[in-house]
Amino acid sequence: MTTSLTQGRRQDEPASHGIPLSRLEQLYNQPYYLADCEGHERFAYGHGRRLSKRLKKCFELLDPQPNENVVDVGCGRGEIVLNCIARGARAIALDVSSAALQLIGPAAQQWTIDPTEVMCLRARIEAMPIRSEWADALVMSDIIEHIPGDVAPVALAECYRVLKPGGRLIIHTQPNRRLVDTTVPILARWSHYWNVKLPSDLRMEMTDGAGPEYHVNEQTRGQLARCLRQAGFRIEQLWLEGTYPIHRIFGDSRLKPWLIRQFRQNRWLRELFASQIFAVARR
Repeated sequence: MTTSLTQGRRQDEPASHGIPLSRLEQLYNQPYYLADCEGHERFAYGHGRRLSKRLKKCFELLDPQPNENVVDVGCGRGEIVLNCIARGARAIALDVSSAALQLIGPAAQQWTIDPTEVMCLRARIEAMPIRSEWADALVMSDIIEHIPGDVAPVALAECYRVLKPGGRLIIHTQPNRRLVDTTVPILARWSHYWNVKLPSDLRMEMTDGAGPEYHVNEQTRGQLARCLRQAGFRIEQLWLEGTYPIHRIFGDSRLKPWLIRQFRQNRWLRELFASQIFAVARR
């Protein structure tokens, strides 16, 4: 199966210009996956059976079917891969971090899944050792913000290559760059008027894994749309959601309930206040 899976890759592709592998291994180590990366608490107790809210939504959008070929691009601890296999799909766990891939085998055994059923590939996303048109579906959950801006278009082109015609790509990314770079810095100057102490950079309240060495390419909705189209994808859905920033920014202000109602109806308020971006695209 592995030979069939990996044969047929192009041999004339340029070398990657991404972050050196040695540095990636330092950043994306087991403490990152087990104590920082979102969902680690649930993984510690259920080995991926109980998905975090973010992973659950990505899995529902992915909706893997029996005998489909699925790639979790930047799989981390492998929760989505294990859930795909439990559904009867063939799933590849692809990640540049050996520390991430080493977590998947023991988790599979807790599921009573034979670890040999889990295909683990250590590779860069922009150079996946998977033959063209192999996959029915790919998922990138909280990955694109970790890929340098000059590498992301190459990575998405690789996703396009690996997908079958009509195959689907599911993306989730956060935070919405417009929120953290525009909305919060402006409102931080005035938040004391409604008794909220708001930092000018909301990343100060996030985990270390949202720091500048990790989040090298945070997205806006428009930026992600352009990247997907440039790679050749047809966008089925692309949307912003997540009201946490409104709760954080406005605290107990009487304005907050009105803003949340407007947020759900007004695209421009979502552009300014939403924390998360989702996309469903097709080759």
